[in-house]
Amino acid sequence: MIKSGSPEDLERMTARMDAESSRPIDDPAPIRDFPKYARPLVFVGGIYGKAVGWTHKYGLIEWLDSSGKYHMGWAHSSCIKRVEPDEWKGSSRL
Repeated sequence: MIKSGSPEDLERMTARMDAESSRPIDDPAPIRDFPKYARPLVFVGGIYGKAVGWTHKYGLIEWLDSSGKYHMGWAHSSCIKRVEPDEWKGSSRL
């Protein structure tokens, strides 16, 4: 649900819908969401982000690129590394 209706909220909602429609075909398990304020900090292939949700085989990751553009995408669970807050170099705007 979008509460404030800001452009950032719309961008995130659209990214989530795109990610759900392009999820890996080899994992039909339901997507489980992490609570908004308890999302794990992660490092995946050179990107620092937050885990938004997961299935049995994949994690749904959100991140901001160097220009501040919001992204969301799937990563295989074997590629996702949880990091501690002092190790994390992602954007505080997530």
